[in-house]
Amino acid sequence: MAQNVSSPYSILGIGEIDTKDFGRYFASGSASLARRDAFSYNFSNPASLTALPFKNMHLDISTRGRSSRFITPDVDTATFPSNDFIVKRITMAFKVGQKTGIAFGLRPYSSVNYRYLDDQAILDGNTNYLKLVDGNGGINQFYFSLGQTLNKKVSIGATVSWLFGSLQRATQYASSSIALDITKQETDFYNGAIFQGGIQYQSNSGKKWRHQLGVTSSISTGLKGEYTSEYIEQGVSIRKEVEADRKFKLPFTAGIGYSAIKNDKLTFSVEGNFYNWQYQKVNYSNSYSYPAVRFSTGMDYSIKNKQGGAGFERGYLACGISVENYYLRIKNNQLWDYSFSLGGGLNVARNISLYSGLEFGKRGNKNADQIKESYTQLILGLTLKDIWIGPKLSRRYD
Repeated sequence: MAQNVSSPYSILGIGEIDTKDFGRYFASGSASLARRDAFSYNFSNPASLTALPFKNMHLDISTRGRSSRFITPDVDTATFPSNDFIVKRITMAFKVGQKTGIAFGLRPYSSVNYRYLDDQAILDGNTNYLKLVDGNGGINQFYFSLGQTLNKKVSIGATVSWLFGSLQRATQYASSSIALDITKQETDFYNGAIFQGGIQYQSNSGKKWRHQLGVTSSISTGLKGEYTSEYIEQGVSIRKEVEADRKFKLPFTAGIGYSAIKNDKLTFSVEGNFYNWQYQKVNYSNSYSYPAVRFSTGMDYSIKNKQGGAGFERGYLACGISVENYYLRIKNNQLWDYSFSLGGGLNVARNISLYSGLEFGKRGNKNADQIKESYTQLILGLTLKDIWIGPKLSRRYD
């Protein structure tokens, strides 16, 4: 009735989980598992760290703005736009040796942001009260990645992540006619770990067409923690409960991607990802976690000087599409997400790059008794690049 922030689907499970790339490859449909670019950090596959230039440090900051409209199954009119803004990733990546690259950073793994108002009647049928529910929080992901070159064609990598955070819900019950003013505060505290492995293959350079293949897989400890609930009346706690050993299972994942590059400028990419979520019920009618998939494809054109080579890229243009099945079944029905994206980037100085992407998508099906969401996402990113150890400090790399 009063949904005005983020998405109503973030009330379920552990909130919204973004599986898309929020860097350079966002604009090309997030088809990134096989991509290797010298001046762009690739979070999706740690093996890509070996493509970074030796001695160059990359500080990458990515932000996202989102605007959504919702249509509920029983009406035909869309709500007012729901807007939010978030920092999607902060990463530091660099080569510590000719064959070794590392990266570390912080990003949201899931996010919770919703608000709704419900007008309900007490059993006598003559007295109403308002129920205002406000949710926020999410799970954060701190990660460390290592990439290693095995030979001219094959690189491997691994990412170790620590998940931590809390999901918070405040439910306020209010009625002036019966002097009702009680708030229920609920919090889930979670932590866990994820290990991801990746490998990339690239064909020989110097030919008209080059080919790249990327494969990743991950396992998780799942999330563990505790749940607390507290009832507050006029600022005084009247009841508090703590439930230890809270758990939420995370999926085994696997993905494969392929890219074809023509003349080191035009890149075509395709990718498929599988997320093997185990069955676990969530607090909604006939709703539960379920295996999910994402398919994406895109193209990227690199604008380079006549000399060619990775070090001479001035900018790029890209576009792509993505189809994703959400990790939750809602009322026993699948929740599909379809999107189209486009964007580009520009090296505005020797050590500064800017990139941006725009995505238009739809999620949910009214015929399946689901809330239909039409959204627009805009990402803005900044990459700062510089020599991480210069000759004034060390002659080691001369």
